[in-house]
Amino acid sequence: MPRWAVAITNVLFCEIFLGVPLLALCFAAQDRWTPKTALSFLVSGVVVQGLCVYIIKSVLHEAGLPIEIVGAIGQIGLMVWCVGLGALLAMLIKDQNLVLPIAIFLACLDMFLVFSPVGVTQVALKQMPGLLPSFGAAIPVASSNNPLTGRVSAGSFAGPADFMFLAMFMVTLNRFKMQIHRTMMVVIPVLLVYMLLVGLFKWSLPALLPIGACVLIVNWKEFKLSKEEKYSTALVAVLGLGLFTWGMFQKPRVVIIDPSQRAGVQGPGAPRGSK
Repeated sequence: MPRWAVAITNVLFCEIFLGVPLLALCFAAQDRWTPKTALSFLVSGVVVQGLCVYIIKSVLHEAGLPIEIVGAIGQIGLMVWCVGLGALLAMLIKDQNLVLPIAIFLACLDMFLVFSPVGVTQVALKQMPGLLPSFGAAIPVASSNNPLTGRVSAGSFAGPADFMFLAMFMVTLNRFKMQIHRTMMVVIPVLLVYMLLVGLFKWSLPALLPIGACVLIVNWKEFKLSKEEKYSTALVAVLGLGLFTWGMFQKPRVVIIDPSQRAGVQGPGAPRGSK
């Protein structure tokens, strides 16, 4: 596959495999959610994705069409439980003005988790590299390594939290009659470009930053804060930025394992021939 065709294919993959779920999520958020409905989505989605992950890990051991089908079903389960949990969280938001500090803090928290050497995302990617591919949303990319057919594989992954909090924001915007349609028309193209850059350049970027920015920019006129609310929002912003700044100056934790303690490896001081 020529390089120009690979580039076009990758754009199409991003548009389809990320754009369609985002559209479905945003349209689902416009429904009338109840705790019972949201809980049913959460439970059913977790069960479906959990079963698919188990089947892929324990039953299907060879790459092929069956494993691709099961993986696709698991991706649907991921979106279902993310929407359900996001709707449950949205029902806890009792005032539309709370969207402002929540969006700010989540963006700062996500930057800390992704960029900080001690952030959960960085630690998980290094110590548990198979976690995100198992439970995240896969975005395939093509490769020009094979000149005849090319090769399609997962080029980047979006964490479940990104979809969950996007669903939370969209359900909240719908509940309080805010600018949900305008937000949808802005946030989806931004995320498509954002994730395309992640896949092409292998960057690790916080998705809650553009999500929160789009929500706040589009709905800025909807927020009517009192004096106390302005102070509390500013405090939340300071705390979030402080957490991010603190995390950026931390040194990564290096875990040194004694070779004699590794399974199947005997070090110089380990007893030999013991049972």
